[in-house]
Amino acid sequence: MPFLDTGELFQIGGVSIHIGLNALALLMIIVSAFSIWGLVRSLKAKNLLAVLFSCAASLTFGFFTVATIFTFGYPNLVH
Repeated sequence: MPFLDTGELFQIGGVSIHIGLNALALLMIIVSAFSIWGLVRSLKAKNLLAVLFSCAASLTFGFFTVATIFTFGYPNLVH
């Protein structure tokens, strides 16, 4: 169950788009925050490989955080 629910906003291809926050979204927000913190630390240390991996992790987890918040993580694909 989501902690925050604004109701249905619109539908894209049979998927109801909501804005909500559930436990999966909270966990991914935490991982995104840690990956951004790692990106800043690796930039300070001038470690190019760490910058590459932390940037990839930040983008990946950031995208899935936003996608989870917009679909509750459980899109309804039934018409």
